[in-house]
Amino acid sequence: MTKSDLAARLAREFPGITCPLARTLIDYFLDAMKEGLANGDTVEIRDFGVLRVHEKAPRKGRNPKTGASVLIPARKTVRFKRGRALKNAQKRKETPFGK
Repeated sequence: MTKSDLAARLAREFPGITCPLARTLIDYFLDAMKEGLANGDTVEIRDFGVLRVHEKAPRKGRNPKTGASVLIPARKTVRFKRGRALKNAQKRKETPFGK
């Protein structure tokens, strides 16, 4: 699902919202999330999940071309932990292999 798909769905569900307005709202929402994460904040959306900044420690790596050992510096990544409602929705969609 893309941003355009989300905007079209919002416009369908809410007659007072046009596609361009829906896209603007989605952009604003995503910008607010990015800003919060850039500041090191946690973004929690109930029943959907939590986005949290995680600090990765520096570690040793290897240059695949030369085989030389290199130090990979510390960095920050974003981790997502799905909420209970999303987890349950995914479980209902899953089917065992071979069935």
